[in-house]
Amino acid sequence: MKHRSLSLLLLLGAFALGCSKPAPPPAPPVEEPAPQPVVGEPVADPEDVRIEGDHLVIDRHINFAFDKDEILEDSFDLLDHITQLLKNHPEIVKLHVIGHTDAEGDADYNMKLSDRRANAVMKALKERGATQQIDAVGKGKTQNLCTEDTDECHAKNRRVEFIIETNAQ
Repeated sequence: MKHRSLSLLLLLGAFALGCSKPAPPPAPPVEEPAPQPVVGEPVADPEDVRIEGDHLVIDRHINFAFDKDEILEDSFDLLDHITQLLKNHPEIVKLHVIGHTDAEGDADYNMKLSDRRANAVMKALKERGATQQIDAVGKGKTQNLCTEDTDECHAKNRRVEFIIETNAQ
């Protein structure tokens, strides 16, 4: 009988263990949300975009797909920075986006390509929230910065220029 009672007791204990609720999993660690800028808190001007006289100057080129008006992804942050500078300076009331090409190729074709690229930049700035009046024009190869037939010179001539107008003008 002792063995039967002990067996019954062990059986009841095993049954009780099988029916007990499992311990809940540990709670995941609480992650602190990233600090958000305070509404109305000014954001500093980007370091790679600045105002010099009546020009908005960028430290690098806006890059396009070869022979197209498609802006390459490696220039998206630069477009974001240009837009941020425009947002920081409400005194800028108008922005002229001017596209340029190098001296290679047909003059008429380059004029149209530079115009399409300038318009692509204008569209990208507006999509990012620039509220200034913006216009765009292509100059093709009519205003090259240098005339040597070198890769360096051609790269220098392929550019987007920004001229600003302020409410003080």
